[in-house]
Amino acid sequence: MTREEVNAVTSLADVNADGKFDYIKFCKLYVTTNEQCLKTTVEKLEVDSKLRRQQFGNHIEEPPERDPSSVPKPSPRIIRKAEQETFSNKGDTRSSSLATTRKFKTSISFTITMGANSNRNSKLTEPNSIKEWQCVQSKGCFFLEEDGEIISHQYRMQIAQRSMVYLTIKPLNLSQVEGKPSPWLSIDTALYILKENESQANLQLMCFTELRNREVFGWTGELGPGIYWLIPSTTGCRLRKEIKPVTEEAQLVYRDETGELFLTKEFRSTLSDIFEVIDLDGNGLLSLEEYNFFELRTSGEKCDEDAWAVCRDNFDTKKNELTRQGFMDLNLMEANDREGDPRDLWVTLHSMGYNKALELTEACPFVIDIYADKCKPRIKAVHMEACSGQLEKAICKSVLNKGDARVMDGYENIIVHTYKRDTWITSVIENKNPANTSFTRLTKCFVIIILFVLLKTSNL
Repeated sequence: MTREEVNAVTSLADVNADGKFDYIKFCKLYVTTNEQCLKTTVEKLEVDSKLRRQQFGNHIEEPPERDPSSVPKPSPRIIRKAEQETFSNKGDTRSSSLATTRKFKTSISFTITMGANSNRNSKLTEPNSIKEWQCVQSKGCFFLEEDGEIISHQYRMQIAQRSMVYLTIKPLNLSQVEGKPSPWLSIDTALYILKENESQANLQLMCFTELRNREVFGWTGELGPGIYWLIPSTTGCRLRKEIKPVTEEAQLVYRDETGELFLTKEFRSTLSDIFEVIDLDGNGLLSLEEYNFFELRTSGEKCDEDAWAVCRDNFDTKKNELTRQGFMDLNLMEANDREGDPRDLWVTLHSMGYNKALELTEACPFVIDIYADKCKPRIKAVHMEACSGQLEKAICKSVLNKGDARVMDGYENIIVHTYKRDTWITSVIENKNPANTSFTRLTKCFVIIILFVLLKTSNL
């Protein structure tokens, strides 16, 4: 603050009496003024319908004396699918600069008018003979990073022969108080299936889980033999950083009358849930590969074969894999090594998405089920990282393949592709202008805007 601003504050009649500055009154006045400013801003946003229509970039209001008829406005029209193919083939080279493009804003406004769903049958239904199909399952998890980025497991799937496939993804319901559903069950999930052609770098989008039945998203169709990559996705509408920090910290360990250290009941229950999440194949045991995903998430390092052999010698294992009890004892040993200091244990819990009250608030475990009628699919988690450009390219291509296209008013070469379902809307902007204009430079790649409108919209 400038000296004049400081003098103006200290001379306020509400906080200065008899030449004395009342700090308590000043704090109350500051909070009251701040709340009033916030209320005024919210009211202005609710009233201003033009801001509510602000879908892409900044809205520029035309001068009142300008004749609207002087601005050419081509009629909205649907672009044929054949015209999209040339653009679809160029998507791989353009999407790499998506992150850079997001930093810019353009003075263009475009309003999407939503009509009926582009696909009448958006309900996910199981195939009639699914009980006779062969099934595999794998678990995974979305983790919210400090910068708001979301990372997750990624998978390779092998199909031995051409088969009908039924594939679903849904949030994993862990042990909760009876009658109280897991809060992360409302988080949206999706799975994009890409076929590997010659190399991992050359992936072709095959399908994605566009159908829905409550919290389950799925897809049914035919897949040929080959290697496929499964990339999970969530918009992040429901998976966000906690606004209100937890003030009371849960107790993780305690000592009995003899001074021996034990894990509390609440902490053991949380560790059991973590075991469920990192036990990807669901066999009740942790393999070295599964345990290393946990180690990479919590410590950033892998456990080598020698360290795993020491782990087998000191903790309960079965078939060369760590049991649930062994996992508990491993954490108890860590607490003993720190003489009961729980700070390292809290690092593990925070890395896995838990807050100080042992609530899972910054992660969403999920489960993938794959059924095939002619062969048993094989699935393996191979990475746990941000989805980078592969997911963004897959989303772009899915909208180009299935969405409707419309010319942006006043910009003949700017096409907005929109794909809508009963629960979400995805839009992709395509620039077909070859000219080297400033607007072209800003939109030379895809810009993705994903809006999830789930059933409980009040929670968005």
